[in-house]
Amino acid sequence: MKNKLTLSLLIIFFQFKIFAQTQIKVIKKPTWNIKTSYDSKYGSKLDLSGNAIAMIVDVPKADFAVVVVDDKLSQKWLVEMNGFPLAIGKFKQHVMIVSATDRSFFKSFTNQFKATLLDEKTGRIISEKIIYDGSKDYVETPDFFFSKDGSYFKMAVRLTGLKRKVHVGLPVVGFFTALKLNKDFNESQSYTVIDFNDKLEQVQKMEPEMPDGDSWKASCGDDGSFIISTLDAIKGKCHVAIYLSSNSTPLKTVTMPIDLYNSDEISSIFFASSKTPLINYVALFYKTKSKEMASFVARVDFNTGTYALNNEIFDKAHVRDLEKSFVPANKKFDELDFGNIKSLNVRHLEEINDQLLLTVSSQYSVYSSHTSATFDGSVLMSMFDQKMKKMYHQFIPRLYVSQTSEGSEVSFNVNNRTLRILANSKYGADAINALYAEMDITSGAYKKIDYISKDDIKGHYYANTSSISWLNDSFVVPFVERVGVFSKNVDLQLLQLKY
Repeated sequence: MKNKLTLSLLIIFFQFKIFAQTQIKVIKKPTWNIKTSYDSKYGSKLDLSGNAIAMIVDVPKADFAVVVVDDKLSQKWLVEMNGFPLAIGKFKQHVMIVSATDRSFFKSFTNQFKATLLDEKTGRIISEKIIYDGSKDYVETPDFFFSKDGSYFKMAVRLTGLKRKVHVGLPVVGFFTALKLNKDFNESQSYTVIDFNDKLEQVQKMEPEMPDGDSWKASCGDDGSFIISTLDAIKGKCHVAIYLSSNSTPLKTVTMPIDLYNSDEISSIFFASSKTPLINYVALFYKTKSKEMASFVARVDFNTGTYALNNEIFDKAHVRDLEKSFVPANKKFDELDFGNIKSLNVRHLEEINDQLLLTVSSQYSVYSSHTSATFDGSVLMSMFDQKMKKMYHQFIPRLYVSQTSEGSEVSFNVNNRTLRILANSKYGADAINALYAEMDITSGAYKKIDYISKDDIKGHYYANTSSISWLNDSFVVPFVERVGVFSKNVDLQLLQLKY
């Protein structure tokens, strides 16, 4: 009996040793930290050629800086900059930074945006220019689009009906003030898409003709096409339109049925590009007319004007069946927590080879008089073929608790037939750890799943999953401390691990 127990413990030990990732390097106290700005929703990290990484960081004597480190975490260059960073991307083989020239905490940033091109190898400023100078009176919401290969840069800007003034809701009228602000913010006076050349000049400008519908979202395809999707709850239609060049009239609009309860009962619309030109994917989570929660995922072929559509109803019975189908990879990850069905939402959409990955999970917040907490449940990963038929599903068994959903995203990376996964998860009573997994794309079976060792990382730091760098032979994880309500920067540590 003793020998059997010893053998079992040895098997578990060697299994964990196999699962564990080998630490290559850790940086505990870099000379810079992370810039935190609620306007920086377009990324703070860019992967460069030669396994280098560019990051937007905070430094003591400048508004912000851009730093580049190599695959050994050695600093190659650092450039201090002025303004408030909004986006980082690749444009014409250079690192491009978009920033607001000024901002106020209560009024948000000004509507004047500056672009800076930096030489990828040296950090030398190649050019710097004000690329947009907008309304002085009304809030404008910008979007920035970079191609993966750096071939194009586009900007879209929506002029709202909300005036740029200090908005403070007094206790007595706060509720009505919030309603008025939300109505004014959602009002669109205009919507403009702008293309830029390598001299940062506006070369094309258009105001697209919108498809019918109440709510909408825009995206940019890998081929440079511009896509707008709208929902019409009354007519039960989802319209997806594609625009080429500076033509404001859509090249083609594809209409699909959707039994939407009303336009307020939808999640954010997600888009994904295909490697095939003029083919795109759209997904959302919504409440049906029968008041059931459902997913909507479609492959839209603008070449032929056709589509393939998949709907999945997430009622209590279906969620129970999903939970029963779960086969744990090991005992450390044997529990699922989906939370409330009404809080389910699409979280990720990506074409992988000839398949489509869709992830769904819950996110909900709990408030008290002194604090708040955001809960992110287990993640359902579904893989579809080109006809939008589900091939299989798998789960990321995690429950993650944060303050304001920081670190709640799941990071994915594809290497041949392997899907790499990194996600934050609750560990023990109140600690946080990051789980790392590798899944076979063909079958959906886990090859490995385990927690990343944080021996050299502060225990309360979480993995900044939106800024993981997946390199050729290793990956770099920024671990970040919690953000305060009025924090402008937070400390971080970098951990590099071998696959």
